[in-house]
Amino acid sequence: MKLELLKRHPQNPILKPEDMPFLCNAIYNPGAVRFGKKHLLLPRVEDGRRDNRLHVALSDNGVDFSVNPYPIELPYSAAHEPFEKHLYDPRITLLEGAYYVTYCAQTFEETVRIGLLRTMDFKTFERFPFITQPWSRNCALFPEKIRGLYARVDRPMSGNVGITWVSYSPDLIHWGQSEPIEAKMETWMRNKWGPGPTPVKTDEGWLFIFHGVWLACNYVYKIGVMLLDMDNPAKVIGQCPDFILSPREDYERMGETINCVFSNGAIVDDDGEVRVYYGAADTCIGLATAKLSDLVSVCLENKL
Repeated sequence: MKLELLKRHPQNPILKPEDMPFLCNAIYNPGAVRFGKKHLLLPRVEDGRRDNRLHVALSDNGVDFSVNPYPIELPYSAAHEPFEKHLYDPRITLLEGAYYVTYCAQTFEETVRIGLLRTMDFKTFERFPFITQPWSRNCALFPEKIRGLYARVDRPMSGNVGITWVSYSPDLIHWGQSEPIEAKMETWMRNKWGPGPTPVKTDEGWLFIFHGVWLACNYVYKIGVMLLDMDNPAKVIGQCPDFILSPREDYERMGETINCVFSNGAIVDDDGEVRVYYGAADTCIGLATAKLSDLVSVCLENKL
């Protein structure tokens, strides 16, 4: 592979802090899903107080987005309230006719848990109990049951090393049967790696876009891809050894977090193009695309 598989859109960055109608410090990596005929993003928006909330953004063409200036409203929960000083890193999964949102909920002291919401319209939301204990991040649900159970991927934060696990649930409340994903630790992801967008079902297995981190003079965040077994997603069928997107442009290198491209949202269009929406330097949002068939092929060419 001579060039990175993901190609940047010429309008990048497609969403910037100055696009918001209020003082905005940064607009971060969004969840993404098709919503009727619209492309819907759910970015984390950091205001002038540096408080973080989730906002809905809609587009007809997947490039030009209008962001709701008001964050989504969540029903009050005494159990959730202490953990929701900041909301971020949402993933959206269309599952059994409803939209599920997993997100990081963080206290002012920076303790993090994974919250889960269900919605039909992105206006009203139903809460579930927290689905992880403290200090877990980067969680996404699979878009259908596996062996009769709901399934998720997440990255617990353990010491200085982060890897990704698959867990199962009969009811989206009680979780267990956790197994680590058997990825090959390439140099560019050796410090930690974790889920990107919701896994995509293909004829060959689950296409799993992920982030990897390498500590050079500072952390460098890149994006990779692997293919997981359909019935046992802890098993990796194939994994591209190279990153498929790395921070190259100024807007990806300079910002709140330098040298960072990070995605937790992707949409597969009807023509097989994958739109990967990603946070750039934790400051703005970029769009990069590739053919679904190319992403699958590069994994199958590198079977584990």
